Amino acid sequence: MNADRMRDLAEAWGGDLRRWPDTEREAAEHFARTQPGEAERALFAARQLDAALGAAPRAVVSAELRHRVIASAAAAGLRARAVWPGLRRLLWIGGAGWAAAACAGIVFGQVLTSDFERQVQLDVVLEQASVGGLDDTAVLG
Repeated sequence: MNADRMRDLAEAWGGDLRRWPDTEREAAEHFARTQPGEAERALFAARQLDAALGAAPRAVVSAELRHRVIASAAAAGLRARAVWPGLRRLLWIGGAGWAAAACAGIVFGQVLTSDFERQVQLDVVLEQASVGGLDDTAVLG
C-alpha cells in the first residue's frame, strides 16, 4: 500500500476504514500505523465528503411522482415489445445471410479441393511416367 493507492481507495470507499473491504482495510490499517501522516492526508478529503453527504437532506419522493415513473416505465415496456418483432425479423435475416455464406464457403472449398486433388494425381502420374521410363505401349494400351 502506498499513499496513491490509499487515496484511490478512500475516494471509492470513504474515510471510514470500517466500510472498506477486509483485504484492503488490513493493508490500509498497516499503512496508517507505519505512515500516519500520509494516511491522514489520504483520508481527510474522503472524510470531508462523507460528512457533507451525511448532512445533505434526504430526497422525499411523493406518491404521485412514484406512480408517474412506474406508469412511464410500463409504457416504455409496451413500446419495446412493439419493436421486438421487427428486430427479430432483422436478426433472422442476418443469421440466414451468415448461414448462406458459410454454405457457399463449404461448397467452394470442396470444389477447389477436388480440382487440386485431380491436378496432384495427374502430376504424380506424369512424373512417374517421365522418371520410371514407362514406354508408349504401357500408357496407350
